[in-house]
Formats: sequence, C-alpha cells, structure tokens
Amino acid sequence: MSDRRPVVPEGLDSNTTQLAVREETPQSGKNTTRGLIYGLVWCSVGSALVPMAPVVACALVAFGAAVVIGVGGRREQAIVLVAGLVAGFLGSFLLFGVHEVPNTELSVICAFVMAWAVVSGRLHTGGLVGGVAALTLVMIGMDTVSTSLQGTSINEVITSVVDQVVEESIGSLDLDEVAAVLEAKESVVSMWPTIYFVVAAGMAICSLLGARSGARRAGRQVESDMIVRFDVPLWVAELFALGVAAQLLGPVLPSWQKEVATVGANVVMCCRLVLLQQGLSVLQWWMREHRVPVFTRVFLLLMALWLEMSFALTSIAGILDVIFNFRRIPRRRPQIALWSARER
Repeated sequence: MSDRRPVVPEGLDSNTTQLAVREETPQSGKNTTRGLIYGLVWCSVGSALVPMAPVVACALVAFGAAVVIGVGGRREQAIVLVAGLVAGFLGSFLLFGVHEVPNTELSVICAFVMAWAVVSGRLHTGGLVGGVAALTLVMIGMDTVSTSLQGTSINEVITSVVDQVVEESIGSLDLDEVAAVLEAKESVVSMWPTIYFVVAAGMAICSLLGARSGARRAGRQVESDMIVRFDVPLWVAELFALGVAAQLLGPVLPSWQKEVATVGANVVMCCRLVLLQQGLSVLQWWMREHRVPVFTRVFLLLMALWLEMSFALTSIAGILDVIFNFRRIPRRRPQIALWSARER
C-alpha cells in the first residue's frame, strides 16, 4: 500500500487497466508461424517420399499435417493439404510416371484425414476400421481400372509375380516342399484382397502414429490408452459370421462356387485381423489391471500371436469381448450378453 492506494501489479500499466501483454503476442505469433513452417516442411517431405515408401511415409505426412492443424486454422489446413498433394504429384510423376500418381495422392489424403481426426478428437475405433475398409475398396478399384487400361487384371498381375517367385525357388526343393509351395501359391493368389487390406491398415496405423506425435508437437493432449480402449463395432463380428457362412456354403452352391468361397475367405481373414487386435487389447487391459511386469507382458503378447497363428484363439477372444464386454467399456449399443448389462 502507498498512500492507501495499491501498488500497480506487475504486468499492468499505471495509465490503463488492460494487461500489458504486447510483448507476448509477437512471440506467440512467431511460435505459430514456426510451427506452420515446421509442419509444412515435414508434410511436403513425407508426400514426396510416398512413392518410394507409401506406408512409412504416411507417418511423416500425418505428423506435419497434425502440427499445422494443431496450430493453424482452415486456411493453413488447406495450404498444407495442397502442398502435400503437389509434392506427392511431383515425386510420383518424376520417379514412376503418371500411373503412380493416384495411389500417391490417395495416401496423402489418408494421412491428412487421420491427422485431422486425431487433432479434432473425432477418431474412434468404428471410424478407423471403416476407413481402412473404405481405403481398401478404393485401392482395389483404382488398381482395377489401371490394370484394365493396360489390358490385364489384378489377379493376372499377382499370378504372374507369384509364378515367377515359385519358378525361381522350386529347383532347390524336394517333392514335399514343392507341394507345400504350390498349395501356398493358390492361397496367395486367391487372398490378394486381404493383401490390400493389410496395406491399407498399415497406412492407417502409420498415419495414426505420426498424427499423435504431431498433435503432441503442437501442444495438444493425446490420450495414452488408445490400444487398451480399442473396441470394434458389432458389424465387424456380423461381417465375420457372414464370411464364414459364405466360405462354408460356397462349394455347395449350384454356381459361382469358387467366387463365393474366395470372397468369404477374404472377408473372414480381414475381420480376423481386426478381431486379433481386439483380443490383444483385452490382454493388454488385463495385464495393466494386474500390473504384470514388462518382460511377462512381452512374453504373453508373443504367446497370443502364436496362438492366433496356430489356433486363432486370440481373435476368438476378440469375438467374445464383443459379446461379453470384458473391459466394461461404455458402448452406444445394447449389450448382447444379458449378464453383462446387469453387472453394469
């Protein structure tokens, strides 16, 4: 107190009642501009690398896009998207020609959408799985058009590649190994849609990881228990059941036996990969609740993968979690198991 008047607090001007934050504003704007340039550079570099490493480069694109989305507005978001598309176009056109441009642009758009969903907090498991499925269909459609313009098809291209690999390795194998290779060849040729799904899932996962890192770089809070809370929607289990039915009933149909069985097998395999993650999430939730040591966690995860490859037990655990909700996750649908609803 000075003459019954309070001392002017630090940060206030004696001639005004407003906060003196003029020195802070240029610094904040400078940091924003630096973040925009930083994210724009990473997004452009990642887009240019997409033709050479389409899956891994999505992480760089999503990282740069998430930084810009986190610190900028709609104009900055449009700028970074256009910059990524232009860089991807130039990189793919100069390295591989015009035929690679659509796939590159699709990868850039996928990474940008993932970054926007992460930063805005609108990403959920159903949208992630549905986005991967939609991306798979788009990639198959684009390659179907591209191969048809060249006078061939995806099945013929994959068959020729597999035949070449088999011919190069079949000379050093005995009769049993040759039979196993030929059987595996038929499976690979018939399961090529699943390969597209795996590629699309890899792009989405890399984009998700890059977007989360970019969101942290932009100062946004990112939830840490994403894997534990992974919870697929009910339609994944329903689609899995339809695939099993098509795979079993296909051989006894009067026509289109092979086509129906092949479609069913691909649907089952794609859903099985998603349900595998559901089962792993249940396992990780259980290990977190019981405070399992790190070494034991790694061993149990490897064991779960081995059980999945041998007996499909981990994906079965994922289906059971869809029904019984072991983790008691709040869901926007009625519970299938009545006892689970009563406990809730």
